[in-house]
Amino acid sequence: MPHSTSAAGLSAPELPVDDANPLPQVSRQWRASIDIELAQRAGRTALMRARHQGPLRIQRVFYPEPSGCAHVYLLHPPGGLVVGDELSISVAAATGAHGLLTTPSAGKIYTVKGLRHSDAATEQTQRVSLVLQPDSVCEWLPQETIIFNGANARLNTQLEAAADARFCLWDIVCLGRPASNEVFTEGVVEQTLQVRIDNRPVLIERNRMRGGDAMMEAMWGLQGAGSFGTLVASVTLSRDQIDNLLENLAERWPEAKWGITQKKQLLIARYLGASAAECRFGFVAIWQALRPVMLGCEAVEPRIWYT
Repeated sequence: MPHSTSAAGLSAPELPVDDANPLPQVSRQWRASIDIELAQRAGRTALMRARHQGPLRIQRVFYPEPSGCAHVYLLHPPGGLVVGDELSISVAAATGAHGLLTTPSAGKIYTVKGLRHSDAATEQTQRVSLVLQPDSVCEWLPQETIIFNGANARLNTQLEAAADARFCLWDIVCLGRPASNEVFTEGVVEQTLQVRIDNRPVLIERNRMRGGDAMMEAMWGLQGAGSFGTLVASVTLSRDQIDNLLENLAERWPEAKWGITQKKQLLIARYLGASAAECRFGFVAIWQALRPVMLGCEAVEPRIWYT
């Protein structure tokens, strides 16, 4: 299983302070974007374009699979978003292309105490757009996003796929920093996930969590859990296969709440529990079970998960 990423010891970045006014000032906004195009060339998937602005790069492309699937590692050197930052990732997979995209570490949405109200209200935004042409494959498997207490985060993931394209994506969120005993008591996280197939919406979800609200502890909400995740894949499993997966997850991580639903052509898995790393381990186990059904080949885990 991949090595877990601990949030212990992380702290919000320091902002400059004006001696005449002791409240910190937001001195810059980093807007970073990358536009990636993958296409089939000479028997493997090639990186045809990686146009970027700001601090967002492709760290490396690897080919650990006989099929020629491109494992693409995305690197955001600042390590997280502070007030006003925007991160935009766009991936286009051409016909026949197969890309697996991940990140070398957890993403972080910071907060800075003592900001003026107008600054504190500025959103920290991450947008991911995945566009899949016919007979293409995209696996969007980033490591978790850690939301610091007091952050104002907007997480938006959109996938547009042709009818015969195949995909697996997940989104894992950790509220606060459990390893540092930091609870998410203030701030806002808005998470949006949209999937369209052949220009038809097949999944639209929007979650809004406000620190300190009743839903953080309520049985109809997060039930006191600090981490949650959603996995969506274009694959169909039988009832027996789903039950076997759920039994395996419950046996390995009995304290967590797991759910798997077949919604027409989509398989949707969910996690609710105390650990984003636990969620990621469980999602990797699900992905390993889905890959042979979806693609006819075994899952090959990115090497960066072990570092």
